[in-house]
Amino acid sequence: MLKNKILKYSITYGAIAAAVCIIIALIQYYGLDKSPFGRYKIPAFGINIIFVIVAVWVYRANNLGVLTFTEGFSVGFMTNLIAALITGIVYFIFIQLIDKPYGNNHAIMLWVQENIKGIEKIKETHVKNFGLQEYEILLQQAKEVPTALYVFLDEVVKKQLVIVAITIISIIFRRHTFTIS
Repeated sequence: MLKNKILKYSITYGAIAAAVCIIIALIQYYGLDKSPFGRYKIPAFGINIIFVIVAVWVYRANNLGVLTFTEGFSVGFMTNLIAALITGIVYFIFIQLIDKPYGNNHAIMLWVQENIKGIEKIKETHVKNFGLQEYEILLQQAKEVPTALYVFLDEVVKKQLVIVAITIISIIFRRHTFTIS
């Protein structure tokens, strides 16, 4: 029963978070000509955190105001994981079926170009601190073109950084019932 409630809220709010992340990514890509990957993924972290808060809040409200840390963490973790998986799968499919055949991996190439520009901006300080050879290695790494699978894994793995927020949210929202015998 408890697992079903946790999954119900996690799937619902995780799917909504994924849909919002995907819409934002499409606006970034088609509206602003920015890659939805890399540093432009930052709004997606905020979206996931917002929906983790909503999922935990609604779970607690529908559980007579009672929430243990474990329940809160479970709802938050599963909400974030489901959102990341759905978003990652959609990105993978988008790259493989839409962007790759018709646009020569335009979204990924935008990401590579943004990475190169970012590294070129820090050239002076990086060379000063680590040397020219290390800078050249870093620049070569930035020029590598990631695959659709890499984008999927990047989405899922980096979104797990939200665990820090999930832990804090679970601590803040936890509420127990006390009985005095």
